[in-house]
Amino acid sequence: MWIWFFGMAQIVFGLTIQVMGHRKYGEQLQLQPYPFRMKILLPASCYVIDKFQLLEKFPDFTSRIHHKCMSLYGRSVSSQGSKWFIAELISACMICLFVATVLAILAGKDSSLLALGAVAAIGIPVVMVRDLDTKIRKKQQRMILELPEFLSTIVLLVNAGETVNRAWIRCVQAKPNLSDSPLFKELLVAVHELEMNISFTKVLEDFSKRCALHEVSLFASTLGLNYRRGGNDFVVSLHSLSLELWQRRKSVSRTLGEEASSKLVFPMVLIFVVVMVIVAAPALLMMNQ
Repeated sequence: MWIWFFGMAQIVFGLTIQVMGHRKYGEQLQLQPYPFRMKILLPASCYVIDKFQLLEKFPDFTSRIHHKCMSLYGRSVSSQGSKWFIAELISACMICLFVATVLAILAGKDSSLLALGAVAAIGIPVVMVRDLDTKIRKKQQRMILELPEFLSTIVLLVNAGETVNRAWIRCVQAKPNLSDSPLFKELLVAVHELEMNISFTKVLEDFSKRCALHEVSLFASTLGLNYRRGGNDFVVSLHSLSLELWQRRKSVSRTLGEEASSKLVFPMVLIFVVVMVIVAAPALLMMNQ
């Protein structure tokens, strides 16, 4: 009987905080650029965060999430990105616990299902944080794969007589269809800054901070230190950096290939077991006869 009361308490509590949260955060959440996945329950989760002051009570965890969100989504969501992520985390935990309660009631008030749901709700934060780390790693890998090609194009244009600023702009404008590329999104922001006559040194500095990647920082610092010199020294330094970045790209490509091959191990083992069953089943049936 207590499972029924627990389920009803969840419904009443959820509806109450949802209504109160929607009044306070409904319009604000509609304007956020954060890629929400559970937008329906976010007002309730935001209300819980502010009501119990979760961000202030767990400053270390909040700081970690803040840096991860800034690395993944950029400065556009850096001010509130940690709050939105933690709100999604709370929403996922509430959904998991409610589904487990419903299943426990349908299974004849089986408390073991409710306990399993509680354990799953506790494990959801770990899974979501790891998923955030995985997305950051994939973003960085894509940037490393794309950066050497961009640098090689700049070297070719500079050798052809273009200035560094114009070479940067032409490289980005030549590929307008790469809207999903994390590197070219940042390069496009840098192009807008160059067109607004912001100094090239400032553009490189901002570009390096937005990307927050060692290879990009090396690229920006090398370009910033040598572009004023011009001549052969500038081209030689860029060519040397290009070779280093291409080696880094080969290393990342090799790592991705190894990860792809490791993912095929389980399907291959499963296929092998199925084939063995198909081949051995007739022989076993004949032996039984």
